[in-house]
Amino acid sequence: MMNEEMIVPLEYQLRRIADKIKTYGRSQLQAHQLSSTQFIAVQWIYEQPLTVGQLAANMGIAVSTTSEMVDQLIKKGCVRREKDETDKRKVNLYPEQKSIDIINEVISKRQNYLDELMADMPLDEKRLLAESVNKLFHKMEATS
Repeated sequence: MMNEEMIVPLEYQLRRIADKIKTYGRSQLQAHQLSSTQFIAVQWIYEQPLTVGQLAANMGIAVSTTSEMVDQLIKKGCVRREKDETDKRKVNLYPEQKSIDIINEVISKRQNYLDELMADMPLDEKRLLAESVNKLFHKMEATS
């Protein structure tokens, strides 16, 4: 049986922490005139080359909407289209260096924010927190 006194607030707090860190990092997107949706698309493309259809499916949005968004990302210098080497009918999307730099900026901003939040914690508490989150993460990954 779940210990509601511990699990309910823990789930809520982890969700809020993740949301706040994500939002804080994404504030960096304004400097690059990227929306959160465009940033999510760039992240998918960064992970692996995708077609517009695959990107649309991953994001759960219409292919026509995705295609328009990809056109905007190409104009902004974040993404490029290239014919597939093995199947010339297929066109893949690839990240440009600009989008890789933006992803790195956002991640760095998130990490700096987390570091600031933990600045007044004693080192042993930081290590214990990191260990506990690491265990939780690996257990989650093993069951997914």
